[in-house]
Amino acid sequence: MITLSPDNNDCRHIFLASGNTLTQARQQASHFMATTKLVAYQSISIKDKEIQSGTWEHFWMEIENGIAANREFCSNLLKELQATGLTQLEGLLALQPGYPSKVLHILTHMLDGFFGTDSVLYNLVEDSHWLSDTLRTTIQEKPECYWLVPVWHGPVTSSLLHLQK
Repeated sequence: MITLSPDNNDCRHIFLASGNTLTQARQQASHFMATTKLVAYQSISIKDKEIQSGTWEHFWMEIENGIAANREFCSNLLKELQATGLTQLEGLLALQPGYPSKVLHILTHMLDGFFGTDSVLYNLVEDSHWLSDTLRTTIQEKPECYWLVPVWHGPVTSSLLHLQK
């Protein structure tokens, strides 16, 4: 069972992929990790025994847990922005460069679907941290064609979106 708990989120991402076979889903996740310029890890590992199709009884729970973790990260970024004094949209024009603008940058990328080190669930089908109602319906109609692919990773070697204070 894939468990998205705070104890084991630190070393992996869960990818939602599509395909007729587990092999196709694994290849999508592997290809994404090999070609993304947004983050690179010292190593990655995909274990076929952990890949689950949309027919798995815990599939939707894992999707919702991943989305909730992504939303929590975004909420924490929003709190960080508020701590800098930003309380209204008009304040964006007066946002100080440096840490506050970097927090906004990361939040914007999470909302827009840029993959990063803090992405828990990443939807390869829609290039997003979220799941549209349309895709949700499609998965329910053909669950055997959608997969959750855990990707374990080593230390970050480079990242465009990693926040450093």
